[in-house]
Formats: sequence, structure tokens, C-alpha cells
Amino acid sequence: MREIVDKHFPDNWVIPIYQGHLVDLTSYWNEGYQAASRALSNNIFPDQIKQLVYRHYSVLNQTIKKLDKYTIEGALIEEVALDHTKELMNCLRDANVTLRWLMLHKNC
Repeated sequence: MREIVDKHFPDNWVIPIYQGHLVDLTSYWNEGYQAASRALSNNIFPDQIKQLVYRHYSVLNQTIKKLDKYTIEGALIEEVALDHTKELMNCLRDANVTLRWLMLHKNC
């Protein structure tokens, strides 16, 4: 069980299931899955959570600055978007991943 948790849930312990239904594995696995709960508790401790939050907020600040550069009035025209597609997609992907993590893990 430790290998599964280390591989699939090292930094994500709130899982979206379907249409807004979320499962917080820290509380759900306490009920009947003791081995999974112990394996998850080895990965989740306050110092690591603080480090994850700090990392996601710093990535969020970086992506906001990058997006501000592209969203100046009239700057994001078709030619610019096509010339910088890879940069834009990487920036948007980072922003989406960061926002998703922050929104899912804010109440756990």
C-alpha cells in the first residue's frame, strides 16, 4: 500500500470524483483502510504541507506575472498567440494545475 500511495498520492490527498464530489483521503481512509491511512500519513505532515502551499503560491505568482505580460490590451492577437503557443500553453497549464491544487486542498 505504501508504494501505491507514494506513487499516486504524494501531494494530492483530495480527489475529485464526479461533478464536484470530493473525497478527502485523510478522513475517508481512516474509517476502514488502516494500511492506506498509515501510508498516507507518512507522506502528509505539516512541514510538507507548508512547503507544498508555498510552492503552489510561488508558481501562481509567477504565472500571474507571465499572463499579465500576454494580456496587455491589444497584445494578444492571433499572430502573437501562434508565435508563442508553447510558452502560452505551458503558462496556462501551470496556472490550471496550481489553481486546481489550491482549490481542492484549501479546506483539508
